[in-house]
Amino acid sequence: MKKLTLPKLKAKLQTVFNKYIRTRDSGGGFFTCISCSLTKTTDEMNAGHFFAVKGYDGLRFDEENVHGECAGCNCWNESHLIGYQDNLKKKIGTKNLNALKKRAEEYKMGYHKWQRVDLEEKIEYYKQRIKEVQ
Repeated sequence: MKKLTLPKLKAKLQTVFNKYIRTRDSGGGFFTCISCSLTKTTDEMNAGHFFAVKGYDGLRFDEENVHGECAGCNCWNESHLIGYQDNLKKKIGTKNLNALKKRAEEYKMGYHKWQRVDLEEKIEYYKQRIKEVQ
């Protein structure tokens, strides 16, 4: 069987990881947006990154960096990170938020290269996590 290319493997992990985030952050078909705090249906939900993938690819699959966010905030609200940060602080605590910011500084300094084995392991890990939170 032919191995997936690294970009395709990364895309597969992104799909599995996003499903995990959506499952983790919702219940009964609803979720509360990390940015605007409104309760919405899960069909309006994105897996929104506090530190954007572009520029912080090493945080792409960081559970503390990614939370249920409505499409309106994630895609069209330029000031969504203000509410995101306030609610993220409440959700993960000041200590963890500061640690996330420190990781972001480290990733911003250099390029993060994903390894095949890491991507494959994370795919299996998040498939299992989805089952656990359902």
